[in-house]
Formats: sequence, C-alpha cells, structure tokens
Amino acid sequence: MIAPSAAGLTLAGHQPHYFPWLGYIDKISTVDVFCQVDVIPFEERLFQHRNRIRAWNAAGEEWLVVPVVQGNDDGLIMDVEIDNTVAWREAHWKSIRTSYAKAPYFSLYEPFFAGVYAKEWHRLVDLNEYMLRGILGFLNIGTQVVRASALDVRSAEGNLLVRLCRKLGAATYVSGAGGGCAYLDEGALETAGIAHRLHRFTHPVYPQLHGEFMPRLAVPDLLFNCGPDSAKFFRR
Repeated sequence: MIAPSAAGLTLAGHQPHYFPWLGYIDKISTVDVFCQVDVIPFEERLFQHRNRIRAWNAAGEEWLVVPVVQGNDDGLIMDVEIDNTVAWREAHWKSIRTSYAKAPYFSLYEPFFAGVYAKEWHRLVDLNEYMLRGILGFLNIGTQVVRASALDVRSAEGNLLVRLCRKLGAATYVSGAGGGCAYLDEGALETAGIAHRLHRFTHPVYPQLHGEFMPRLAVPDLLFNCGPDSAKFFRR
C-alpha cells in the first residue's frame, strides 16, 4: 500500500482505456490510488476499446480498435467480452511494428508488447489493466491501481465517486479539467467531506517519427520515441 500524504490519500478514477494517452497517465501519476471504474455502462464511441497511434504513411494517424462481442453496449465495462473471431491481435501488432520499428527505442519495449498480442484475451478489462500496469512500470509510476468491481461498488448505490472515496479512505478526489463526467457531483463530495481537485495537463512536444508532431496519441508513441526519458514528462 502507498502511504498517503499529510493532506490524506488522493484518488482518481476513470473508465479503463485501451492504449491510454498521455493525459490519462499524467493524472494517474499525481495521485496515491487510481480506480478503474468498470462498473458503468460500456460505450463503444469512447476510448475503452480503441485509441490512436502514429501511422507510417500520409494518413498521419491510425485507429487500433479491439472488437467486442455484439450486445456489449448494453452491459457494464467489467463484463465486456472481446470478439476473438476477428484477428485483431495480429492486425494491431502489425500496425505497431510497421509504424514504430525504426523508432529509437522500439526494441526496448518490443518484448512486452509482443507478449501482449501473443496472448488470447477474453475480457476487455483484463487486457486494459495488463497494458496499463506495464506502461506505468516503464514510466516508474508507483500509483496503486484498483478496480471498482473488485471493491464491490456499484454505480446504482448512491454517488459512485463518494462510495469509491469512502471505500478507499480517500480525502481528495482528482478529476480531469475537461469535465464531462456524469458521476462527478461536487456537492456530494463536499457533503461527504471529500475535497475535489482538478487535474490540468499541458501536452508536451517530443521527438516523433513520420513528420509534423501529432499530439494525443497512445502512450507507446512516447515510449518508442523517447525511451527511459519518457518518465520525465509525468509528475509523480
């Protein structure tokens, strides 16, 4: 367990993401505990099963999308199953290698990502968490990672974020500055005696392959291009 600061334990939460972007990881780096909120409905239009990498050609970007079993959009994230009748692992790994094989540090991280795509995954949350933990390890970010479902917290039982904070003993909840979280109720947090802090992220510019710099890509773009120096872009 990570010891809280003098001001108390800080918590951030978000839906699990596939290949998360830098802002997602930066928010995690600023708190004691990060909760993967997998007890809310899966939304296909969001980043729970997809994200962008830098394309090697003039397209500029390429979306990597993990196919899910039809009907998952009616269920919770924790229950979403991957459609392995589609050869998505081979396709994603081929796209990553094509785009980044010539990146300065590709060979350093290749074994981990090759291993990810060599394994057959059944639930989306398991794939996302495994990838997240690997990325945090590469960046030397020691934030504790938990799942809401493992805490036996459900969104229908009172304010979700208040329940998570109470379950984990958090004195402060950290949310993204962009807003848009349907479960964020500052009044409910205040009534529960939980402080609220906004996380603000300024996207860095770093060396990147294939032309003009493109922001908001998946974190492996940074790892492959900057290697161990990637950690300096995150506050810990």
